[in-house]
Amino acid sequence: MLQAGGRLGNRYLLQRRLGAGGMGEVWLAVDEVLRRTVAVKVMLPTVADDPDFAKRFESEATSMARINHPAVASIHDFGRDQGVHYLVMEFVDGESLAQRLSREGRIAPEETMRLIEQAAIGLQAVHDEGLVHRDIKPANLLVRRNGSVVITDFGIARHEAASRLTVSGAILGTPTYLSPEQVKGEPAGALSDVYSLGLVAYECLAGEKPFVGDSPYAVALQRLQEGPRTIKVTLPVRVQAVVERALAIEPRDRWPSAAAFGAAARESVLTDAPASARTPTPVPATAPAAAGRLPLLLAALSVVLLAVVGVLAWGLLSTDDEGEAVMQMPSTSSPAGKQGQDWEPQGFVSCGDAYCPVEPMCWGGLVANSGVAVAPRPVDCAEPHYWETFRAVAMPAGGVRISDADPLIERSGIAEACSAQAMASRSSEPTKTRKWQRDVWPIPVGADTMLHCIASAPGGESTGGFFRQP
Repeated sequence: MLQAGGRLGNRYLLQRRLGAGGMGEVWLAVDEVLRRTVAVKVMLPTVADDPDFAKRFESEATSMARINHPAVASIHDFGRDQGVHYLVMEFVDGESLAQRLSREGRIAPEETMRLIEQAAIGLQAVHDEGLVHRDIKPANLLVRRNGSVVITDFGIARHEAASRLTVSGAILGTPTYLSPEQVKGEPAGALSDVYSLGLVAYECLAGEKPFVGDSPYAVALQRLQEGPRTIKVTLPVRVQAVVERALAIEPRDRWPSAAAFGAAARESVLTDAPASARTPTPVPATAPAAAGRLPLLLAALSVVLLAVVGVLAWGLLSTDDEGEAVMQMPSTSSPAGKQGQDWEPQGFVSCGDAYCPVEPMCWGGLVANSGVAVAPRPVDCAEPHYWETFRAVAMPAGGVRISDADPLIERSGIAEACSAQAMASRSSEPTKTRKWQRDVWPIPVGADTMLHCIASAPGGESTGGFFRQP
């Protein structure tokens, strides 16, 4: 049995179990080679010998490894150790959409459409690789602390051209979120994922599942006979229409792609464009039961636009001409009316050719998603932490590219400011920190994002601050 403090692959130090199910467990772990926080998904020994489950686990690894997109969980490693198969993924610092729904009940329309748009964009990246997820549901959509969405759990994904992978001939998927064609035993396609994401949107808006029944079988069959139950809250008509089209019983009547669904979700909550430009195409009548319900649904709803507070993102992803990920960061130029030499970023003071923190700054593990750096979790330096800032430099114009082949710590202008000599000059205990690992990471503090020169003890975690303040 796996326990905290154990290792897998002589590399991944298990810290705590994040969750467990009938087939496996997910652990928070530290990659002791690259010094980053990861999530390790482990198949339980009780199912490891089942060839169907083993094949699904391997399929998840290979499916995820093919996709490189910020909205899709990255795969780092796959292996077997101590009699268990394990899959190493990026750690998403946040919660599942299912957890959020459990806590909040339902989510306001603008926020729902923002989440759906992101998930749809990620789904399009999946579909562009010829893959179908087949199990889109709130539990498989993770929301980072900065509000961005990540699609995970590709355990039953399949290539559209591949033979069907099932367990003992059963239909794979979660009954509540299956598409009508999946219920009928037909092959799932990209538009099956669009339908499932439409059900997720319904649940976010309504605060309840779209279909209920006495058994999973009854729940699954309902969508062949009629649409979801009437949403019992007032919604903007455009939002309602977008979701209803995604939930058309016939695939040909849904949004033609995940990308189209995402674009419609975004446009449905815009307030600065002409209504004619923002009105989604109405849903065609696809079944007698559904056709009879749609006018009643729309007639019962009035337009009430609910405002929600947007999530402040600390970085925006763009792509350069070579298709590589670039992190666009907020400007760190001096404020208007001040000379550049007089400006100092929040939390820092000038010290030579760089800036030094006025108070100790410590952080959790580093996480990068498809080449995009994620802000590490701030940690009280008196508590165990992995990294501590000893200096910082301004963000270059245009942002920085995150690449293992070209580490920030080795780049001209940054290497000098974050050198071993610079670290030693700031250390309060140079003998202890002499062999510490150095790195550079973009980190926001207040309104300013800087490139932090950070250091980590050889053993991983340390406690207390080890670098002097000015």
